[in-house]
Amino acid sequence: MNRGSHVKRVMTPLVGAAALITLPALGTVPATAQTHAAGTVRLAHLPQQAQADQLTGRLGSQHAGFYVDDTGNLVVNVTSAAAAEQVRATGLQARIVKHGIKPLTAAKTALDRLAGSAGTTGLSWGVDIVKNAVVVSVPKNDDDAATQAFVKRARALGQTVQIRRVPAAPRLHLGPGDAITTGGSRCSVSAIGVVGGSTEYVMTAGHCTNIGATWSAGGQTVGTREISRFPGDDYGTIRSAGQVQLDNAQLTEVGRPATGTQIQKKGSTTGTTSGRLVGYDRTVNYQEGAVRQMIETTACSQPGDSGGSLQAGNIAVGITSGGTTGGCGANFQSFFQPLDEALQAQGATLK
Repeated sequence: MNRGSHVKRVMTPLVGAAALITLPALGTVPATAQTHAAGTVRLAHLPQQAQADQLTGRLGSQHAGFYVDDTGNLVVNVTSAAAAEQVRATGLQARIVKHGIKPLTAAKTALDRLAGSAGTTGLSWGVDIVKNAVVVSVPKNDDDAATQAFVKRARALGQTVQIRRVPAAPRLHLGPGDAITTGGSRCSVSAIGVVGGSTEYVMTAGHCTNIGATWSAGGQTVGTREISRFPGDDYGTIRSAGQVQLDNAQLTEVGRPATGTQIQKKGSTTGTTSGRLVGYDRTVNYQEGAVRQMIETTACSQPGDSGGSLQAGNIAVGITSGGTTGGCGANFQSFFQPLDEALQAQGATLK
């Protein structure tokens, strides 16, 4: 695992979620979200996206997903002029593409069967709606025989697959410092969940909670590990010990915004960074094992940001897992565990 530099800071006894997930600490902000009964994660209501979901359901194999373009418009990919007319009749924009969602999904499924096999460590892949292809990201300096053999197998799946060279392999973000700590390691907070209206949980990365049971901040105990899932997934929950005040700052909803949406990441190493949501359902092959159904973005993240918050305005989206280390230049990738899955596993809702 890639470890960041040690950071020493003095923190006040009351530490809000904003203080835990950003540098410098900005203090607490009262949450405006209503507490819901445990067991059901209510996703944000996004009317235009719901309309696109219904439309693509009617189009069946003639659609190839939808995304938000650079001007903020929702665009639906289709494979025929007739389908494009159906889309435009609803007031949405249509784009005619070569590959429908079925061949794209089939190619991605075929690659997923090879996850964790020789040649896949350091690689990631998923359906890129904008590129209308399954994009396989390969580190530029990774040219050993096993990787070359895997790339050859991927290319053999046909024109639905594109190979993209990226600066470096994704690594899990973990480093010594502050934010939330266990032993000599530091991670970050994604969001605060609640069960039964009173029992609070810190949501963070599973590869973080795997390494320690008791977590602290500012010299006080945050809580103890309850759920830890990694690899396969990458989420963990920490049951609050009641010593640290926790809140979600401006986050009031949980959701999965459309591909192309502008997003922000908050973490204890790089603070708040912005980028674009590239896509969902990414398979990422870390050295420690493969994880599936991840979110890919272009927002900068580095070691120590693990467990941090992926958000779009007031919508809580994901938990920072990993990404390109050593800088945030061209073709940077960052990966996130969907937050709704982690909340559901704990039987929690957003506080």
